[in-house]
Amino acid sequence: MIRLEPATEYDLLWMFDTRNIPEVYQGFYTQDKPLRWDEHLDWWNSRSTTWRSFVVKGSWSISEWVIREEIVGVVTIGQLDHWSPEIGYYISPPRWGRGYGKQAVQQALRFIKKQRKDYCHTTVLKSNERSIRLLKSLGFEYMAEARKGEIWMTKSL
Repeated sequence: MIRLEPATEYDLLWMFDTRNIPEVYQGFYTQDKPLRWDEHLDWWNSRSTTWRSFVVKGSWSISEWVIREEIVGVVTIGQLDHWSPEIGYYISPPRWGRGYGKQAVQQALRFIKKQRKDYCHTTVLKSNERSIRLLKSLGFEYMAEARKGEIWMTKSL
C-alpha cells in the first residue's frame, strides 16, 4: 500500500541519493551521470507553483502490531496551469516489481482529476520498456515523438 505525501526539503537527500542511482537516472532524458548537490538544489528551487512533487511512501505490516513505512519513490506533477498536466515518477530500484510505480501513477491521476483536468501526459525514453509497459497498463497511449529517443504518451481522465 502506498500514499503520496508532498515532498519537503527534508526529503531532498533521499531524492538526491535515489536520482543518482544509475538504474534511475538512465530513465531521465536530461541526466546521463550523477548530479551534484547544487544541481539538485537548483532543480528543486526552479519549480514553479504549477509543479507539485510528492514522495511515495510504501507501508506494510511487519507484525500485527507494527507497520513499517518508508519512502520508495517520487512523483512529480507539472504544468497544472496547462490543459494537460505532466506526470513524472521514479521508484527506488530495490522496490521495483512490487507495484509501487503503478499505484503511485494511479494516485497521481486521481490528483490531476481532482484539479478538473481531462487529460495528462508524460514523456518516456523509448528504451525504458518497463515504464512504457506500466503506462500502457494504465491506459496511456502513444501520441508522438518528443525529443530524440523519447516518446510522448497521453491519457484521458
